[in-house]
Amino acid sequence: MVSWYYRRLATGTPDDSPAPPYDEERLEHGSGSCWRRPSKYLQFSRPSKSTVYVLLFDAILLGLLVYTLEPLITLLFRNEELFSPRVTLSQNGTAASWPDQGSRKIPRILHQTCANDTIPDKWVKSQQSCKTAYAGFEYKLWTDESTRALLESEYPWFLESWDNYAFPIQRADSLRYFILYHYGGIYLDMDTWCNETFPLHQIESDTHTAIFKSTLPTGVTNDFMIATLRHPVYASVISKLPAFYTITRFWARLQPYVNIMLSSGPLFLTLVVKDYLLEQPLIPSPTVSVVEQSQLAPYITDLESSTWHQADAKALMWLGTRPWTWFTLGLVVTAAGFLVVNRVLVWAWSALHRRIPSVAYAVKMAKVA
Repeated sequence: MVSWYYRRLATGTPDDSPAPPYDEERLEHGSGSCWRRPSKYLQFSRPSKSTVYVLLFDAILLGLLVYTLEPLITLLFRNEELFSPRVTLSQNGTAASWPDQGSRKIPRILHQTCANDTIPDKWVKSQQSCKTAYAGFEYKLWTDESTRALLESEYPWFLESWDNYAFPIQRADSLRYFILYHYGGIYLDMDTWCNETFPLHQIESDTHTAIFKSTLPTGVTNDFMIATLRHPVYASVISKLPAFYTITRFWARLQPYVNIMLSSGPLFLTLVVKDYLLEQPLIPSPTVSVVEQSQLAPYITDLESSTWHQADAKALMWLGTRPWTWFTLGLVVTAAGFLVVNRVLVWAWSALHRRIPSVAYAVKMAKVA
């Protein structure tokens, strides 16, 4: 009886009943020790391997995306610095007051392009207006045949790209860069109505001169260009054409408008000019300038026939005039893309882990058998 009593005092439970389960948390809270374990609510759970791998993949993908889109991001944030119109034209000058031939740096040549010598009816009057306005200039009409002859003679390294362009407008775009580099002068699209002669004497300097027309949402366009002979910016432009052709040729038919713009059109020209300007010691550059469209109103009128535009052009042009709209839309699409990719990765990871134990079990059973 006494032994039973002492056993009960020592254990706190009857000798024939099971001891209560060990509760470390209760014992620690009940003790006066200051070395208590932190509450489970204050502990951070360790991320699973799948989460770590997905985050790592996201970081790599985001880095590649930023690297790929860096040129467009730069255009968005540095457009004002790089392509702000700085050409000021005065209406006081006349052709009679122009400098003599010996002091002219820009060749007095007007370049236009057409598929062949037969001018479409819709362009006959606009072409004649330009020939009249620039009556004192040498007039050069470049066709596919004459351009190919120039390329074969002077730039044979470009013939492969020229022959394999998916759309005729890509040849029309690229040839204008070659003729301005090779001859200098002024280039105008065939759907341009010429009101009077552009005052070249107001923009000429003792060094090279290149004039581009500003466009929306950023950069410059290629329907009006002026250049001195062998201007280095055009040397850069023509040297980059094959690389951009290689990048864009595989998806040319999937998205014609973007492909044309990026392979040889205004977006291509803007990206190359941007890189050229960023390499110069001074910004703005003294040899490359941009003129605002409104400044050109007394001299030319753009008829905007846009003969090469297809069904995709209208929506993309609407976005193009709203740079922050397409920037925001791009962020939304990117976020949605990351969400979809992450879902797929997590599903694949889970499926793989469910598959591995079953395979291991099958191998083990095969060995036992």
